[in-house]
Amino acid sequence: MCRFVLRHLSDVVSRRPGNFPGSLLSLQSLGKGIGIAITLAVLGTPAHADETHTLRLSSWGAPTAPQVSEFTAAFKTEVEKASGGRISVQTFPAGSLVNERAVPSAVQSGVVDISLTTMGSWASIVPTAGALNTVFFRPTEKNFDKVIGPGTPLFKALDDDMAQHGTRLLAALYNGPVVVVSKMPLKVPADFKGKTVRVFDRLTAEIVQSLKGAPSTIEVADVYPALQRGAVQAAIGGLEGAIGLKEYEVGKYLLATNGQFGLLMTGYVMNKKSLDALPPDLQKIVLESGYKASRETTIAMIAAYEKELHQMEEHGMTVTTLQPGTPEYQGFTDALASLAKTQEARFPAELVRQVLDAQH
Repeated sequence: MCRFVLRHLSDVVSRRPGNFPGSLLSLQSLGKGIGIAITLAVLGTPAHADETHTLRLSSWGAPTAPQVSEFTAAFKTEVEKASGGRISVQTFPAGSLVNERAVPSAVQSGVVDISLTTMGSWASIVPTAGALNTVFFRPTEKNFDKVIGPGTPLFKALDDDMAQHGTRLLAALYNGPVVVVSKMPLKVPADFKGKTVRVFDRLTAEIVQSLKGAPSTIEVADVYPALQRGAVQAAIGGLEGAIGLKEYEVGKYLLATNGQFGLLMTGYVMNKKSLDALPPDLQKIVLESGYKASRETTIAMIAAYEKELHQMEEHGMTVTTLQPGTPEYQGFTDALASLAKTQEARFPAELVRQVLDAQH
C-alpha cells in the first residue's frame, strides 16, 4: 500500500505543467492525486488489528505463595487467550525485576508494567490506600469480596485515587491477618516491649511502636537471615511468605493476630500509561482479566490460610491465635486503641465512614 501511494504521488508530481491546459489544472491535479493517495492509505491500513503488545509483570516473595502463583498464572492465561495472542505477559518472580519496597516508584515510572504490591506501600501518597492500611480496616475472609472486591464502591474509590498517581488497580487480594514469627513467645502486648521487630510498612511500624517495640524495615527476602543472625527477634508479615521462605527454621513461635493488627492486603497495580497505550478492546481485556484473576486468587488464599497455620505446627512451631473474648485479644485492643483514633483522625470523615460502613 505504501509503495502504491508513493508511486501515485510520483506520477502526479512528475507531470510537467505543459501537459495540462494551465498551471491551475496542474495544481488541481496534484491536490486531487494527494487526496486520493491519502484516502487510499487510510482506508487500506488496518487499525493496528495485528499489532502485538508485551506486558512485564513483576512479583516478589515466595513464588509458591498463592498471591504469586495463582494470580500470575490465571492473569497470563486469561489475557493471552482473550486477546487472541495480541498481548503476551512476561513474568519476573522473586523480586528479579523489582523488589517489594521499590514497587510504587517502579510502576509509576514505567520500569515495570504490572506488579504485585502491598497496599500499605501506597499509604503515604494515596489517601484511600492509607485508610485501608489501618487497624480499623479488618474485613474477614467471608466478606472481603463484598467489601473491596471488583465492582465495589471501595475498589472503585481506590482505583480512582491511584489513577491520580499514574497507576491503575487490577486486583485487591486478601492475604489474611498478618502473623508474627518470633524467636520467643509473643502472646500479649507486654511481650513486644524492647524487641526489635521486622516491619514492612507504616502501619506495622506504628503497631510495633505502640507496643513499645523497635521497628526495623527489612525486605521480605532478607527476613530469614535477619532472624537467623538475631538482627531482629521477630518479624511481621504474611503467612504465605513465612511458609514459602521457611521462616519456621529460624523462628519457633507464631502469633496469628486475627485482625488486631489490621489486614494484610496485597494487590496488583498497573502503570496507567501502559494501559492507556493499548487499544480500547485490549484495555478492557486486561482489566477484566485482572478482576477475574483476583477473585480466583482470593478464594485460593482464603482456603490456604488455615491449612498453612497447621503446616507451621507440623514444622514444629508453637502457634497462638488471638481469639475474640479472651484476655489476650482484649489486651491488644486496649493497647492499640489510641493508635486507631490517631489513624482515623488522619483521613476525611467521609472516607473513614465509607471504610467502616463497607465492612458491615
